[in-house]
Amino acid sequence: MRDLGRAVTEAAEQFVRRLASPIPVLACHQHFLRDVGKDLLCEGHDKLRTLFRRIDIRKDIHAFVRKLGYFLGKRIHEARVDIQSWQDEPVQEVDLPEGASGIAVVRALAQWTLDFPTDGNNEGFPFDLPYLDFYARCLHAYWAVDGFLRKQSADPKTKKFLARLQKMLARMDCDVPPFAQVAKDLDKRAKLFAELRSALRLQPKSKRGKDLASSPAASLKTANEFEDIRTAIEKLTASLKRRRPERGPAKDIPQAIDIILTDLERHAPFLWGHVITVSKESGSVRLVDRTNNILEGFFHGMKHGERRRSGRKILTRDFERLPPGAALALNLTCSDYVAIVCGSIENLPQAFSKLDEGNRRRSLPARAEKMSRTEADTASMTLADKRLIRSEQMEKRIVAAAH
Repeated sequence: MRDLGRAVTEAAEQFVRRLASPIPVLACHQHFLRDVGKDLLCEGHDKLRTLFRRIDIRKDIHAFVRKLGYFLGKRIHEARVDIQSWQDEPVQEVDLPEGASGIAVVRALAQWTLDFPTDGNNEGFPFDLPYLDFYARCLHAYWAVDGFLRKQSADPKTKKFLARLQKMLARMDCDVPPFAQVAKDLDKRAKLFAELRSALRLQPKSKRGKDLASSPAASLKTANEFEDIRTAIEKLTASLKRRRPERGPAKDIPQAIDIILTDLERHAPFLWGHVITVSKESGSVRLVDRTNNILEGFFHGMKHGERRRSGRKILTRDFERLPPGAALALNLTCSDYVAIVCGSIENLPQAFSKLDEGNRRRSLPARAEKMSRTEADTASMTLADKRLIRSEQMEKRIVAAAH
């Protein structure tokens, strides 16, 4: 079971050629899906990201939120309570509250726009498309602001801040720069990618229930389940060939379909063959996991531990200097391994202390920094604000105002 990297692919082929009895080489379905997703969505997502960076709207909204935090000052704590009360009112009443509470609602609306990463499943690109989610939130926020301004019920100060937010978001609702066309093409490709993902039955973490992909390794229990997935891929392939237009002005969809069909054809010999016959006489078989998530998870755990130890995000140099024996430390969870190394778990501290007995250094005492409490919220997104803008009532308010 391998990923789709060129080096690993060549190494697996060389290894199999040296064997007296060849063994099957399988490609990880998760890596295959990720590879197709990158080919399918990377160009459009990069275009959308470039457009956002060109107008620098995130920076403007962050500065706007911080400015409102300074403006509200000590009143922000009472305003949050008023926002909660406003959210609990019937959705039909879309009028903004007055005074500091109304300004706090405008601030919360801007913060909701910046909170687009929560729309994803925390799986990274291409399974999450953060800039497409940001574009959708900007549009909904713009329509909501427009709806609030049409009500003519807000006080002058609140209307002033609403108009300022509307001016920042108005760039999303025009043809120059071409946000709409880029986002539309990206959305179409994302739907094709979702079809492939559904056929492979590798659903997002948040959608995994008692279905096929409920475990990280997407383990299957019967050979029939493998055949169901293969049948679904064959049906999708036939459907894509029928839907691919031979002629017409729309060139993006044919190109997207060709990417999926080409990758399916190229990797088809390594996507199937997970049912391994153990005994022809008894007819017993063994099923291989469709992904190499077990190995990936082991390496991820090592990186997570090293990040906690060093505090660094980029670990390339750390792992280059990490001794090979570091991976063996996890064997200490096995009782027989502990018995060989030090006899019992109680003797483990002494065994470790002898390893570096000749080269010890005294550690400096940690100095706790005292956090000074500020009355005004200068940060663009605090924990208290997140609880408000991520509530179901806040989303209902925005949808109601946008319509």
